[in-house]
Amino acid sequence: MPTYEYVCLKCGRPFEIRASLSEYSKGIRPKCPQCGSEKTIRAFRSVNVWTASRATARGGRSPGGGCGPGCACG
Repeated sequence: MPTYEYVCLKCGRPFEIRASLSEYSKGIRPKCPQCGSEKTIRAFRSVNVWTASRATARGGRSPGGGCGPGCACG
């Protein structure tokens, strides 16, 4: 069951809910667990995605030498 992130527009508290895809497609509007408000919006968090190139798959380094912008690992 997927986890969805929401933010309360009244108190500003972020929270998560678990709901099936069918529940979500019906347009669920969860209440804030902190203040009980129904004024909530879906939040989207950015994610990092690693992909393997031929160089990294063979144990080499990527052309940038790191894992992304601002990375101090490479």
